[in-house]
Amino acid sequence: MKVLHLSDTTLSGSPYRLSQLLNKYSGDIESRYIVWQEVFDFRVFPCDMVGPNMSREELTHWLDWADIIHYHNRNKRLEIFKRVPYRKKPGVIQIHSPRLSEDFSPEVKSGLPIAVIAQYHPRQWEKELTYMIPNVLDIYDHIHGYNPRKHRANSPIVGYSPSNWNAKGWDDKGYGLVGPFLKKMCMFKRTIDYQLIVRKPFLEAMHMKQQCHIGIDEVITGSYHLSSLEFLSMGCATFAYLDDLTQGYLKEVVGAYELPWVNVDKDHFQGRFLDMVRNKDWDEYGINSRKWMEKYFDPHKLCSIYRTMYNDILEKQA
Repeated sequence: MKVLHLSDTTLSGSPYRLSQLLNKYSGDIESRYIVWQEVFDFRVFPCDMVGPNMSREELTHWLDWADIIHYHNRNKRLEIFKRVPYRKKPGVIQIHSPRLSEDFSPEVKSGLPIAVIAQYHPRQWEKELTYMIPNVLDIYDHIHGYNPRKHRANSPIVGYSPSNWNAKGWDDKGYGLVGPFLKKMCMFKRTIDYQLIVRKPFLEAMHMKQQCHIGIDEVITGSYHLSSLEFLSMGCATFAYLDDLTQGYLKEVVGAYELPWVNVDKDHFQGRFLDMVRNKDWDEYGINSRKWMEKYFDPHKLCSIYRTMYNDILEKQA
């Protein structure tokens, strides 16, 4: 089975990591990834090919090569392919963002099935939702691995990686609430070493996260992001607020009975964070986080979930 992934932006490296995971662990899926904006908001993530650098012949080759076209987040780049002759292919559109932040009506009108990651998003796709899937990362790749050099310290290294500073909740991962609090603890109380991980090259950002004892995702929207999975895989005590619906989606997709997050909402985040710093129990949470990822985010298991989706698409769209 040959799968071609297409995206407008790099989406925090999510499509690339999925493509590489399928190539490495699926055993029967060949995957390639084309992105149109390799650099987005100063962030650079890996990719296979960059659309604007490709000739018409190259685009045609890869479109003909694919058995399935896996579109990521936006359908607007389909305009490019109107100039490229290729036969209609089975496909799926994966939604990485909630509809509260973007208009996905063109995706719905395309007639292709919709897939959403098991975060906040499924609650918005009751009628259109065809597949619910996990976000993925290779927990055995060194960039997502546990750092054995980390040890119990008097003060923890805390990593926080908001998307921006707009203070709009979903888009900035709650920076307006979390950022000033962490900065104050670092500068005045001197109880933590705070690393704000933003606008860094991919590998540098991963290296910074691996040094952390505690990772902060977001405690605003009731969901979590790829950043959470990175911190968990690296053995960090990871703060996020997952509401009941989000917890249910994730448990259903990966077959988990429990979740490893320090699950706390914005009203209780500061108190719970201070408790962890005071009690110095981040190591225990971090070790359990890594064990949970090894159990429920094993790469072969993740590939199996996507293989089931692709096989169903090929059967229904044949």
